[in-house]
Amino acid sequence: MKKQIMSLVMATVMASSLAACGGGASSTGSTTAGTAAATTAAASGDTTAAGTEAAGSEAAGGDSASGETFKLGAYLQLSGGNAAYGIEARNAIQMAVDYVNENGGFNGAKVEFVPYDTQGSAEEAVKIVSKLVEVEKADAVIGSVNSSEVFAAAGSLNKQGIYTIGLGTSPSWMVEDWPYVFRAAMNNGFAVPITVDMLVDLDMKSVGVFYGQDDASLATGNSFMDECKARGIEVLKSESYDQGDTDFSAQVANLISTNPDCIYISVIGETGPVIVKQLRQYGYSGIIFDKESFMASQVAIAGEENSSYIAFANPYVTYATIDECDIPEVKEFLQKYIDKYGEIAKTDSSYRGWDTVMVMWEASKIAGKNDSDSLKDATNKISGLQGLGGILDYTKGNREGYNTFNSFILVDGKNILWKDWIANGGYDAYKEATGNAK
Repeated sequence: MKKQIMSLVMATVMASSLAACGGGASSTGSTTAGTAAATTAAASGDTTAAGTEAAGSEAAGGDSASGETFKLGAYLQLSGGNAAYGIEARNAIQMAVDYVNENGGFNGAKVEFVPYDTQGSAEEAVKIVSKLVEVEKADAVIGSVNSSEVFAAAGSLNKQGIYTIGLGTSPSWMVEDWPYVFRAAMNNGFAVPITVDMLVDLDMKSVGVFYGQDDASLATGNSFMDECKARGIEVLKSESYDQGDTDFSAQVANLISTNPDCIYISVIGETGPVIVKQLRQYGYSGIIFDKESFMASQVAIAGEENSSYIAFANPYVTYATIDECDIPEVKEFLQKYIDKYGEIAKTDSSYRGWDTVMVMWEASKIAGKNDSDSLKDATNKISGLQGLGGILDYTKGNREGYNTFNSFILVDGKNILWKDWIANGGYDAYKEATGNAK
């Protein structure tokens, strides 16, 4: 039987005095790894470091029925270019921690959430992990949405036997032999063959590829090109860019000049919508395949007029309004997020954060205790757990919760299941609207 990780109705109203994110008191004075205070303003972009005042209510701990506290650390990018993703992940983690604490905690222990800002730096992530273990004495750690930071920092946590779940989506860090490290988000590598299936569905014979140099983008881009070549799809041209670039006109022109049947982008964060916008501005009207979902936050940057015919494989999608969502678990999650932070979650990083805490909670229930060895062993026994992206199952032995995804295409601001789009004449309508045979 499926275990439902979302209640149908919240039994209690969250106390308004709680801050949206608790900072550890010991973070006071740190200029590089201060915890982030998640007030309502922070949910909209305030990423200032929190001191002891912000830590007062959420990080107090010690009030559980068992008289114990379970300290949950996190290293997340909360400032800089892609901070929106880390902020929404942090917000959802805090919301999940509140929910867990209202429903008994981890075996009676109140969960204390202690997030730190990596500032988008893998080096900073390593320093933070050291502080979480040595100073904060964290019982478990949640890793960044940036896979390069997880790759740099998670090995140390594994070596020290600290139970960890990372939020990044790169295949690379889960290839490592790190038995204490898990994931409750998608593995981009698992999406690659599904994405190539979509090209095959439309009898596409060629593709242009645009990929980034970060860990997730590089690994997934290379995997995609290898998969295409293995299945007889020609990669006509591949282009990349340096971190921080905003003008991709040369690469875009080079890709379009080869006249590919489609274009695949393997990039992260807010780079994606800029590339999409420039592709459309340079006259490319074909289908753009993305390594992961094209989120509502990205549509806002690219413009809805430029965001049609973007296809991807992913466990879930984001929504511009809650009324667009027809998945009960996701709709309830989004309503909770709106109630707490005053706006809908715009990135799927929030989904990853919620699912991660729910997996940890489920592991604590199975184990009946909260030490890392017990949580690690219990996580490997989880199956049939309802997540925001479907069923989470860790019994395959790969430490991955999501092992298969749906295929979607974004058209006129709405995400449509790929099979439904084709079955209902969407591809024919696309060809008529764009003049593209492929």
